[in-house]
Amino acid sequence: MANANRWSPPRLVVYGITTVVLNIGIIALAFINHDYYYTACIQLSQSGAAMMILANMGILMTILLGKLFSRIFFGRLRAIEVERLYEQGWFAVTETCLALAILRDEFDAATLALFVFLLFCKVFHWIYEERVSFMEQQTGLTALFLVRTVSLSFILASVDFIMVMYAIENTKRYGPTMLVVFGFEFALLLVRFMSTWAKLMLNTVDILRGGEWEEKQAYVFYVDFVDDLAKLVVYVRFFFVLMKFYGMPIHILRELYITARSLINRCGDWIRYRKAMQNMHLQTTKLSNLSSQRS
Repeated sequence: MANANRWSPPRLVVYGITTVVLNIGIIALAFINHDYYYTACIQLSQSGAAMMILANMGILMTILLGKLFSRIFFGRLRAIEVERLYEQGWFAVTETCLALAILRDEFDAATLALFVFLLFCKVFHWIYEERVSFMEQQTGLTALFLVRTVSLSFILASVDFIMVMYAIENTKRYGPTMLVVFGFEFALLLVRFMSTWAKLMLNTVDILRGGEWEEKQAYVFYVDFVDDLAKLVVYVRFFFVLMKFYGMPIHILRELYITARSLINRCGDWIRYRKAMQNMHLQTTKLSNLSSQRS
């Protein structure tokens, strides 16, 4: 019973303390063995173990920064948001490992840092999408929610656009490098953001109208259709560019298939909807003619 009630520290606390202690130790050892700052840095950079420990420190700082931003822009995350975050995170990590295999010839510390930054941005895009979807269950909007959402929207859009433009300029200047991959990834994030922003506007209008906006679902359908079309264009371009310079891009095949299938299904839904509307119009016209003849 005593063991069951014994307090155990969170894993992040244990990981953080261990990482900080190892970093202090490895840096102190380097400066003890070398009298000059430059030679100590050379030793750290040439040691695989030291670089691994320093990389863990960078990951710890990223996690803490992410938790801080999450609390600022989202407050306390709901259980379903955390669950879906873990699910999408596993897929993202798997795709990242496959992408790293493609970029193995250009892999370095800068590439790893860019992948961590990309995953960091994806996490906030996922939570942002979950919060916009959760608006459909709300009956009102608070000032805090609007300030948080608008501020985060501006930050996400700015980061995505800046990274896309940076990748384009770098490719124009130096030719195709690993930044091509990151440029396309941030282009996809920008497309997803624009779709989510459009749904945010639609949900806001629906809430202001008391949830009685009948045309909302039609607008949501068109937003999803344009979103799938734009993503498919980016994925196809992404596929052929990587195929030309790096080989088969295995890490995007799943998303390419899902996006293409979703777009085909939406086209089928739109065709069935148009046929149903035409049949309804035809039936209405016939009933109107019969009524006029009887009268």
